[in-house]
Amino acid sequence: MNTLTIIGQIFGFAAMALIVWSFQFKDNKKLFLLQVGSCTLFVLHYLFLGLGGDPAAYSGMAQNFVGLAFRAVLLLGEKHKKLNSTLVMAIFCAIMAVLGALTYSGNPVALLPVVGNIICVGALWTRDANLIRFGQLIAVSPCWLAYNVFMLSIAGILLESFNIISIIVYYIRRLINKKRAQEPQEKLQEEAEEKELTS
Repeated sequence: MNTLTIIGQIFGFAAMALIVWSFQFKDNKKLFLLQVGSCTLFVLHYLFLGLGGDPAAYSGMAQNFVGLAFRAVLLLGEKHKKLNSTLVMAIFCAIMAVLGALTYSGNPVALLPVVGNIICVGALWTRDANLIRFGQLIAVSPCWLAYNVFMLSIAGILLESFNIISIIVYYIRRLINKKRAQEPQEKLQEEAEEKELTS
């Protein structure tokens, strides 16, 4: 691991720290600012990994750069409804695809962040929390996790692993709560059936 790669890893850990910190805020503006800061640091993270010797890292750099602009549009879309059009989403997907082609190093792994980001844009655009979680679990995080493993991005591996585990825990808790809510109803139904049999 050379000096540039080490610098890149440091930027990655700083980016991960900002993302984890952002989970503590419910205020959209604070959340947005921290995520912008995280995306900026991830841009530098992949830039230095690329300068350190692996040109496939430039794909991750480019996709995080577009992620900055996309998050700005999501925030502005709350006030300016015209930004919520399908055309805007399609433009972002097209930009991601073009940047993916421009930064393609010949290594198919470099395409994983492009696929992950395009799916992420589609899921976020729905503003449906369940769909966002599902998309993150089955496509976005797996794409980025596989990419980060190949790039030896320690912070990226930890972050996507955390995302996957967090969503799985959410679904398990939801199933448990659903089962608990059904138990009283099932008990009442059983008691009603017992009364019918004894009457």
